[in-house]
Amino acid sequence: MRRYFTILFSTLVLSLVFQSCESSFLNSSEDNFSESDSLFLGFYLGMPQKDFFDHCTELNKQQKITQGPGGSTNVEYRIVDEYDSEVSMRFFPTFIDEKIYEMPIIYSYVAWAPWNRQYWAESLLPKVLEKYKLTYGDDFELLNHPTQGKVYYKIDGKRRINLFVKDEQFVQAVFTDLKVEKRLKEEFEKSQSQEQVPSN
Repeated sequence: MRRYFTILFSTLVLSLVFQSCESSFLNSSEDNFSESDSLFLGFYLGMPQKDFFDHCTELNKQQKITQGPGGSTNVEYRIVDEYDSEVSMRFFPTFIDEKIYEMPIIYSYVAWAPWNRQYWAESLLPKVLEKYKLTYGDDFELLNHPTQGKVYYKIDGKRRINLFVKDEQFVQAVFTDLKVEKRLKEEFEKSQSQEQVPSN
């Protein structure tokens, strides 16, 4: 259970940015979450861990993905013809109960370099956003955060998508299962309240 709270704490740091925009989702009953769970390349929220690795093996055989930097916890997909230059897409999910709970992704131009300003993340973000609108729907909303900058987000049933510039090189996307996040938040709050009860 402790690892759930560790994962939840790190997730809530980013979630706080969007809390005012999605409080109705976090406070609603689970029955109100529709089953929007698709991600990309055949992956989906709630996908069993074994199925994720089996699917990665199959995509690797098809030469669609490779192991990215960082070893077995980083999958890389090279996007060759969809942008103005080749883009690297790296991802690896967070599992809760051996199912995909969250899918962080980083995008970067393969030709990125500190001196190649045209290949910085700030140039890539609007292009990734446009692809996301075509794939997941065009109703992304913009949040101007004082430190994070422009954050585009979309809530579709139980699936939340956050998209923003991580740093000079990387555009960050995060897909989150709000249904699981709600349960983890409730478990975390319950544990906190139990710790605050004075012992006799």
